Amino acid sequence: MMGVHREPWSASKIQGSPEPPLPFVVERVFPEHTFRNPLDIGYIPGSNRLVVAEQNGRFFSFDPDSNTQKTDLFLDLHSYDSEIVETYALAFHPHFVENRFIFIWANLDLKGQRNRENGSRIIRFKVSSDPIPRVDPSSAKIFISWLSGGHNGGNIRFGPDGMLYLGTGDAAPPDPPDALATGQDISDLLSSVLRIDVDHPENGLPYGIPKDNPFVGEPKARGEVWAYGLRNPWRMSFNPKNGDLFVGDVGWELWEMIYRIKPGANYGWSLTEGSRQDVRPDRLRGPTPVVAPLVAHSHEEAASITGGEFYHGNRLPELSGSYIYGDWQMGTFWSMRTDGDTVTERRELARSSLMPTAFGLGPDGEILICDHSGGGIWRLKRNPLSGQKNTFPHKLSETGLFTQTATQSPSPGVLSYSINATRWADHATSERWAAFPGDAGVSVSENSKGVLMRGQWSFPDGSVFAKTYSLEMERGNSASARRIETQILHFDGTLWGTYSYRWNTEQTDAELVSSRGDEASFTVKDSSAPGGLIQEQWRFLSRAECARCHSMWNNFTAGFNTLQLDKVTAQAPGRQTDLLSQLGLIPEEPRLVDPYGAKGSPEVRARSYLHANCGTCHRYNGGGAVPIALNIEVPGKDMKTHDVKPVQGDLGLPEARLIAKGDPERSVLLYRMATGGRGHMPYLGGRLVDDRGLLAVRDWIASMQSNPLDISPETVAQRKTERSSLALLKEGKTTPLDSLLSTSSGALGVLLALIDGSLSSEIRAQVIAKGSTLADPTRRDLFERFLPESQRRKTLGLTFNPEVVLRHSGDATRGKALFSGVCIACHQIGGTGSEFGPALDHIGTKWNREALLEQIVEPSKIIDPKWQLATLEMKGGEIKTGFIVTKDDAVTRFKMMGGLNETAPSAEIRKTTFSKVSAMPEGLLQALTAQEAADLLEFLGSLK
Repeated sequence: MMGVHREPWSASKIQGSPEPPLPFVVERVFPEHTFRNPLDIGYIPGSNRLVVAEQNGRFFSFDPDSNTQKTDLFLDLHSYDSEIVETYALAFHPHFVENRFIFIWANLDLKGQRNRENGSRIIRFKVSSDPIPRVDPSSAKIFISWLSGGHNGGNIRFGPDGMLYLGTGDAAPPDPPDALATGQDISDLLSSVLRIDVDHPENGLPYGIPKDNPFVGEPKARGEVWAYGLRNPWRMSFNPKNGDLFVGDVGWELWEMIYRIKPGANYGWSLTEGSRQDVRPDRLRGPTPVVAPLVAHSHEEAASITGGEFYHGNRLPELSGSYIYGDWQMGTFWSMRTDGDTVTERRELARSSLMPTAFGLGPDGEILICDHSGGGIWRLKRNPLSGQKNTFPHKLSETGLFTQTATQSPSPGVLSYSINATRWADHATSERWAAFPGDAGVSVSENSKGVLMRGQWSFPDGSVFAKTYSLEMERGNSASARRIETQILHFDGTLWGTYSYRWNTEQTDAELVSSRGDEASFTVKDSSAPGGLIQEQWRFLSRAECARCHSMWNNFTAGFNTLQLDKVTAQAPGRQTDLLSQLGLIPEEPRLVDPYGAKGSPEVRARSYLHANCGTCHRYNGGGAVPIALNIEVPGKDMKTHDVKPVQGDLGLPEARLIAKGDPERSVLLYRMATGGRGHMPYLGGRLVDDRGLLAVRDWIASMQSNPLDISPETVAQRKTERSSLALLKEGKTTPLDSLLSTSSGALGVLLALIDGSLSSEIRAQVIAKGSTLADPTRRDLFERFLPESQRRKTLGLTFNPEVVLRHSGDATRGKALFSGVCIACHQIGGTGSEFGPALDHIGTKWNREALLEQIVEPSKIIDPKWQLATLEMKGGEIKTGFIVTKDDAVTRFKMMGGLNETAPSAEIRKTTFSKVSAMPEGLLQALTAQEAADLLEFLGSLK
């Protein structure tokens, strides 16, 4: 525990990174000029004056060769229209010297609405010829406008053909994706690159539509559309050497894209995100095939792409011809060379603390960078450290953190600390240290207005945080613990680096793990495990995986903040935050507690667990595939989990909800924590099921006030019966066990009773024996982990050779039981099962074994038109998905998941799209053995 006083830390040897220094760094130019959230920059043709656009709609110009600190107001859009709230871009007419025209992007106030018709617009102004030029607001002429809201896109550029190109977004917030279903729709101007002729107006418009635009003359198509299927194209530029148009498109959950734009091309949104993950594959596709990006950066290295410029300057000839671009959140810059659609070179140039929103060209052709957060203008320069020998410590003993590494005795100034809610790490325990160089401390950050940002801490250069994980080689015997890994988080003044050191067998030192991470396996004695031994797999996460949690959205130090530190410790009197006051920290009210402890309500304990284990991904911009917020700062009503239907499968739970208030056994979140098979959460970190964490979340859900109107009387009756049966099981009566294990909710209830100790040893043994042999993999995966590894099934996995299944002889009786677990949720046989998909009474007359297997493995290869999934987008914004049964002018009747039938007034349906992807999910066989798959085929083939 830290004392009130600390010695300066002067022993740090952690500098730079293990990788060779990158070839470039950033340097500020025109340091005398600072702008408020700059979004675009360009020079006035015919002069050397630069113009910078601030997001608030104000434009300033200055002479880069002058030493004056003064900038001159070029335009304030509010003087033209008080409803304009921001600007994104500017572009000078190709013949500006003659006509003095400038085109400016403006967004109007949404007035509290989600969207505004014609709220985004391109306006032409005229610029004076004065020595200090200014825009004449009275010269304004609106050229084109479209629906605004959410993602508006964000760039205008004149092409080498003299046409004006602009990129528009989908006018929607991040979730749900593409709420207006516009990505594949070329009947509007959204999610597209538009191309117009500003010099030749026609048909009553202030512009003309070029006759060679790809969709001119197509019914219901907007002729202005040049390309489509973009989510939020942020910055575009033309290669002056060959006319190639490149666009950076801001991704959704996992990918950031750079596209080479071609006429008529479809870039996939919202069918897909960068051709890397499906988003809404059920939606109607546009008229042309989906084109993959030139480059797709995963959210391990990028978070919000900013399209760049082509470099043809003289200062850095080694970059000549390269496309330079960056990432707004990560501050990373890359270069790329291409030959048509082939990337011939791509490399990382520099890392920085900048938030680049735009790249522009100066009068000398050099690339300039707008930093949104700091307000400065920057450029790349050669890194003076490039090529120098790497001195980063490759052993823990070389870091300067410890005087004696073997005993982890901290160096003077290195301070130990503890936190409220630790992450589950497969039974491992952790120790933590913080080290700040000299006597430096933490300060509170300020926002762009100079206001202190509550809870947002700023760390000194050279800050280091360390955490060592230790694992007991004999469960319950602390003397058997051995150190496994020490993780280090280092701030070099610009960037945060994440590193892992692997402890040696002698426990004397630890070696730096490669950037790709590593694996290890340990034999652990566990008296509760079958055979008394388990093989525990340990993952040393890659640096990219570590960076997913240690991101700007968590202020990089997810475990070092007031929420985690504000606690009373046994080592010293008072609160830990009080004892850390010499670091300049500002205590806040405690929010996190030990999830496994007795303090705090069930809600606080459970939410502390979710915050520590899940909240780094499942939060705003955290990258989680399901748009929920599990970080504790978010009020419960805004978590998007309570009584919300799941979007990634219901796991067989009756009327499943992400969190079914008052009913843990219908809660998908709890089921994913409980399963040891596919779909287990958390995705990163611990691989084993954390029983104590599971019970903490169960108790919280159980404490909630349920909503009886949320579910049907049939489900109410089922759950009442299951609760009564579970109570009998806890009393020692085995009669209800089979019926409980026959449903997902019942099986989850049995599992929870198994781990909370409320079952006798005899019934416990029966539960494990029966539960681990269930045919339904979703239920079986709850129990199989209690078997010795040698007794666990060898499953097919995601990819397998069909011959592995076909060479097995099947048993129809066993296959019928499997059908009940795998298929009955969507299909009927003899009137039993769900009516959602087609009845399979005679499926054996239609397909042989090979064809049946192909249908299961590749369900979208052949889809009967009758069973094409339809998505109905209602005028009120609601989306309904199912199979259309009948449709007339008055009513559309359709069948939803679970076999429920619904109707909708046909006049209220805005759009109906049909999916080319089957409603039957892929991967249905992955949790089955080859023999089990053969049994299922044998049963299906017997249905004549």
